[in-house]
Amino acid sequence: MPDLTYQVRRSLVAKTEEYTLTDTAILWPGGSLPFAHIKTVRIYSVPGIWIYSAGRSAFGSNRCVITLDSGAAIQLTSHHYLSLGNFEDRSPAFFQFVSALVARVRTANPAARIVSGMPPMLWWFWFLSFGLLALLLILSIALGLLGLTLEHKNSLGTSLLFLALAGLLIGPIGFLRAIWRRRTRDLNSGDLYRAV
Repeated sequence: MPDLTYQVRRSLVAKTEEYTLTDTAILWPGGSLPFAHIKTVRIYSVPGIWIYSAGRSAFGSNRCVITLDSGAAIQLTSHHYLSLGNFEDRSPAFFQFVSALVARVRTANPAARIVSGMPPMLWWFWFLSFGLLALLLILSIALGLLGLTLEHKNSLGTSLLFLALAGLLIGPIGFLRAIWRRRTRDLNSGDLYRAV
């Protein structure tokens, strides 16, 4: 198989890093990692956040975390930072590199675990945060309607206001669905783009 290279700058303070796949290892200027020493390859995406009528407030990205037997990890991302607030989405090159990595790791190290989905701690943070937000919105709407109904002050205007508030639940509930799809699971599919 031909060697394959991926370059990425992960943050504004980082330098551009170059990773190269050979038949037996992943190489970078500071070292190398034989596929036989890889314990886990995790591929996942972090969803972006859209705010209604304000547009995108946070961009989504794709990530690959390669965990070694020692517990150390190498992290790759599809975001290549160019300058402050300016980055390039390198998803096509990222998925090509990670697909080749997964294929070579499966061949050289069948014991390595290939998974998709966020790391459990990150997943639980996102899921509980937006789950709590959705629950608080639901309770606020339900208690507000109940209070107005018991006071017999449930006019058409207040009913429309609570209906609009209920519409705001679409955001957190939609985000919860997106987070649910990003839970950890074994990656059996060859189509990484669809799996993450």
